[in-house]
Amino acid sequence: MEQKPRICIAITTFYPYVGGAETQTLAQCQRLIESGYQTQVVTFRHKHTWPLNDVIRGVPVKRIAGSLLGKREKLPRIIQRILYFIAMFVMAATIWRERKTFDVLQVCQFSLLTLPLAVVCYFAKKPMTIIVISAGGEKPTKTNEAARLLAGPLDPQTPWLQVDGKTWIDGDLYGLKAAGPGVTRITRALLKQIKAVIIVLSTRTQRYVNANGFGDLDIQLIPNGVDTNRFHPASTTNNMEQRARTVVCVSKARYEKGLDVLLQAWRLVQEQTPEARLVIVGSGPVQPQLEQLAAALGITQSVEFAGLQSDVPGQLHRGLIGILPSRWEGMPNALLEAMGSGLACIATRVSGSEDVIEHGINGLLVEVDDYEDMSKALLTLLKDPQLAQQYGALASALIQREYTLEHVLNLYTTIYQRLTTGIEQRAGDLALQEAAQ
Repeated sequence: MEQKPRICIAITTFYPYVGGAETQTLAQCQRLIESGYQTQVVTFRHKHTWPLNDVIRGVPVKRIAGSLLGKREKLPRIIQRILYFIAMFVMAATIWRERKTFDVLQVCQFSLLTLPLAVVCYFAKKPMTIIVISAGGEKPTKTNEAARLLAGPLDPQTPWLQVDGKTWIDGDLYGLKAAGPGVTRITRALLKQIKAVIIVLSTRTQRYVNANGFGDLDIQLIPNGVDTNRFHPASTTNNMEQRARTVVCVSKARYEKGLDVLLQAWRLVQEQTPEARLVIVGSGPVQPQLEQLAAALGITQSVEFAGLQSDVPGQLHRGLIGILPSRWEGMPNALLEAMGSGLACIATRVSGSEDVIEHGINGLLVEVDDYEDMSKALLTLLKDPQLAQQYGALASALIQREYTLEHVLNLYTTIYQRLTTGIEQRAGDLALQEAAQ
């Protein structure tokens, strides 16, 4: 019987913090365990109330460096950075102590943490995979100006349009490159030495890795996967008239998600289709400002801020149209899940979204921050429910064919087996073989 490699996953944030990377990691860990793989997660303990050792939906979790990170948000920024830097070495030391309990180390995010963990893998003689979460906005790096919500017809200097914090549009490699070219060269050489596999989530992320000097490593394109047992087209055609005029957006209320752009687009939509309704599912730091923006634009009656919801599939089935107005992404789970649920989706041309939506075939793509173009796309589908159903059916078929958790997990386990048994079969080759069958 073939021995299945034991997997250790290092990730800087994990449940109860919930984001795209955390959701995808948990889902993959659950499926790995169900498939007979021994899997554990090692993560930072960002709050003292979180237990050191935990089991989350069947997945063992070890949290570390709580004494360094637990209360750092109250300290000066420079002290926060120093404590986080020390915590990275605590992570490396922990992985070293755990080296006999795993066969493959998987690192979520290609950050500066990759270097000390690669050193551990070098001396422990363990293979390593690194998931590149984000390419950022493919624009100049962090600015010193505070971000502002899109004003549209409002005065752009309106105080409450300002977003707390700086505009951050950098990808995974920002911290590593900020440490200097010497650190980058050492990391690249070390990763080549241990034959690390770089897993990118999208074609844009692959271009980002290549452009930053890591293109000569073993790079595999594996997108996020969808639990199609949960996210599938509605089983009933009831309330089709109501669903045809309802648009659903599942998103955190954060600046980078572009919900302010969506609200500006919705103001224009309401002028032509006042019966249409927008449902925003999720919460976050800019939600009060978004609600204020909706009121200032006079669209409150047609917008529902549904907040956090446990039954996300049920929320998606309230409409025929889904939308994700993000300013940047990696491989958006929310879009994959909406497409898997049979919604006709509109998304901005960002990483991941541009890979899964073929414009005018299974959905519509618009430019980032272009609320006028977004309103036109919304009106196209709101005025043509048959087209929306057509796009939704093709979107769901794509997810079932290429983006199920089972398919994605198969690509990952192929890499694990190759790294631990020396089988030189690339996961990408396997994907091509499957597509040809």
